[in-house]
Amino acid sequence: MGTSANIGIYNPKNDSVIASYCHYDGYVEGVGRTLVKSYNSQYDAEIVAKGGYLSSLSDDYLESKTNSVNSDAPIEYENIAHFLKQSFNDTGAEYAYVWDGNAWFVATEIMAFEEVQINLKKVA
Repeated sequence: MGTSANIGIYNPKNDSVIASYCHYDGYVEGVGRTLVKSYNSQYDAEIVAKGGYLSSLSDDYLESKTNSVNSDAPIEYENIAHFLKQSFNDTGAEYAYVWDGNAWFVATEIMAFEEVQINLKKVA
């Protein structure tokens, strides 16, 4: 069984979020660290969030996509609240990540959004 995550990008123009599901290593020390380390720009965040299903996320996006066992498309959510609700209730994700244009944020069912960088310092 994997620790799954939804990885999204926030669109401030219409308050929507586009997100892709990642099945394995969704915890902060896994996907969270990889997002901060390798996808910490608008361009890179869009690639991950809009790319569709990932089995896992590595520093090399093409490798991650090539090794994925599913080809589900990304999902568009009407707003952040909808993104969170659907992430935990419908996709079963344990972590929800969102790029706000400047930084990655993470939330769980019991934790409101916090910047990923802050969470990485807690586990370092």
